[in-house]
Amino acid sequence: MASAAEPPRTIELDSDHEFRFEVEFNKNITIKLLKGTAEVFGTELAIGVTYTFTGRKAAVYTWHGCTLEISFFYYYYRIDEYHSITYISGDYIGGDFLVEYTANETPMTSYLNTHLALQQMRENAKQFNDQGPRVLVIGPHDVGKSSLCTLLASYALRQGQKPIYVSLDTSEGSITMPGTVSATNISTIIDVEEGFGASATTAASLGSSTMPLAYYYGYENPAENVNLFKLVTSRLAYTVKCRLAADDESRTSGCIIDTAGLIDSVGYDLIQHVITEFNVNVVVCLGHERLYSDMTRILKDKPSVQVVKLSKSGGVVERDKQFKNQLQRSKIQEYFYGTLKCDLSPYSIIVNIQDMDIWRVGEAMAPSSALPLGMDSKSTETSVVKVDSSYEMCLHSIMAILNADNTVPESKLLETNIAGFIYVSDVDEERKKMTILSPAPGRLPRKHLLLGSFKWLEA
Repeated sequence: MASAAEPPRTIELDSDHEFRFEVEFNKNITIKLLKGTAEVFGTELAIGVTYTFTGRKAAVYTWHGCTLEISFFYYYYRIDEYHSITYISGDYIGGDFLVEYTANETPMTSYLNTHLALQQMRENAKQFNDQGPRVLVIGPHDVGKSSLCTLLASYALRQGQKPIYVSLDTSEGSITMPGTVSATNISTIIDVEEGFGASATTAASLGSSTMPLAYYYGYENPAENVNLFKLVTSRLAYTVKCRLAADDESRTSGCIIDTAGLIDSVGYDLIQHVITEFNVNVVVCLGHERLYSDMTRILKDKPSVQVVKLSKSGGVVERDKQFKNQLQRSKIQEYFYGTLKCDLSPYSIIVNIQDMDIWRVGEAMAPSSALPLGMDSKSTETSVVKVDSSYEMCLHSIMAILNADNTVPESKLLETNIAGFIYVSDVDEERKKMTILSPAPGRLPRKHLLLGSFKWLEA
């Protein structure tokens, strides 16, 4: 990285203050803790260590006061003919965050109290050999649900717990690729710069224990195919419950479940489905008064489920569609090419189409009266159709490699977890060949591929 042409600037934070900032995707800022204590979403900063942020909306919070050092850089990357990515840092550009300010009104005390209550539930579970809290965080889009889940997981880890983090937000891919529902065991410190390692490939290359279990939904919004979303969620819940039953540490630590903005009639139905499937006993309603009131009413006949209301942080801002699209693209790029801390080199491979079985989720394009006898529109939403012609639809698509061998029937393919992802960069229908980008060389580990709705044009 190029050295700064001007000296970095410092920021003094008083106790119970927060430095909030937004960084664009084409800029690089570094933050160093000079003295005191500070944290980012529950993960403590180490004194004297430089942390780099790009394309982020985040906050540095301090309980007791601290001094931060800030530096700014433009950065660029270059991809050569061998698909190797090179990051190039530019010159010092001064203090032009997209947004930056210091806040003295934060909900951190209420978040800490929530953690302490959950921790007491874990202690009780350990004493009576019972399950720890199964926490579901719900609320509208852009109220800080993922940030709160990360904070609660980080605080639990700092107290010796190993909770399971579940992401049901298919738009962002907080654990792995967008379009998935996934779960991972939190047994190591959550990275300040990259969250959960951000991609399964990065985690695998680092030998991380945060390798997720993921099922492919393939759409951005749960409402696009409600029955399929319920199917993959139920399958994930079953596996998580098996882990909670088999592992003592996970059982008493419990799980923390992140969701998308489920606040309409479809969302309420999905919330109740998740509560049932994961056996949720704590529902946290974040930043939405009516949602809290409705959940209290809907769950009044379930005394085992506690409903808690928390306020959103004043630093939470609504992200526009352009930012979300850019975030999705960066997550996909990260899966194949890695990050600034972990540079990956994917492989461009030409494969025979006949060597793969490509599937897509069936969609009911006709009324129920026109469908085959015994089939309704709901059944087509959770069935697969083989792509055996018009392979051009696969061009620039992200496809999930299903961890299924030849003994798995077609009806069970959607219930199969994911072994990885590939990107289709070219299709030659005449020669029946595809050019794909793969994280690993050689043959694909499985032949069953699931086509979703996500497209990506490689830079």
